[in-house]
Amino acid sequence: MIPCPIVDYKNDSIPAETIELTHKISHFVVERARTARRWLSSIEHPQAIDELEIFELNKNDAQQDLSGILSKLGQGLDIGVISEAGCPGIADPGHRAVAYAHRKGYKVAPLIGPSSILLALMASGFNGQSFAFWGYLPNKKPDINKRLRSLESNLSSTGQSQIFMEAPYRNGFMLEQIVQTLNPNTQLCVACDINAKTESISTKTVKEWKSTDFKSYHKRPAIFLIGR
Repeated sequence: MIPCPIVDYKNDSIPAETIELTHKISHFVVERARTARRWLSSIEHPQAIDELEIFELNKNDAQQDLSGILSKLGQGLDIGVISEAGCPGIADPGHRAVAYAHRKGYKVAPLIGPSSILLALMASGFNGQSFAFWGYLPNKKPDINKRLRSLESNLSSTGQSQIFMEAPYRNGFMLEQIVQTLNPNTQLCVACDINAKTESISTKTVKEWKSTDFKSYHKRPAIFLIGR
């Protein structure tokens, strides 16, 4: 399990040992082939990129046949799993490759690297002892509002920090739904462009967020957290 940078080519966020181990692997299961090739090239993988075997996971096909590429584990070869950004297996389809390996009895080794979810939680000021990550919320407005109220209820009853994400082009829409739906005194953190020069992480009440220019968050990768 090979973490890659959250921000393009910010390879100083990847430990040297992780890069060294990646250099020894020639077979990869990835979230997006183009992104993986670019990153492998940026870390100067010693093998020609075109010679690497890269298998792209289909996000929309949970029944995708992985047996072909993963059968190489039975030949004694290592296979690297790479997300589009950050840690594989979290909020991406890489977990399917891991589940296959466990079923077949092969060793799974997570390497060290950045996770936007944990970095956002670290910087939020919210409860890090108990938290839940919900991935992407529903697409439609009534369903989003229902889910937001449910997350706020979980926070109120358990004190558990609630973490979720949205497609960057929908950040403004999500912020509008949050300020219209949640209690004005609920604390909201938006962690945007983590690890980039444009990084911004801010925690304030929903009431205080109402005066924010939501357009400034358009198309910027963000993690949303509600907590106390």
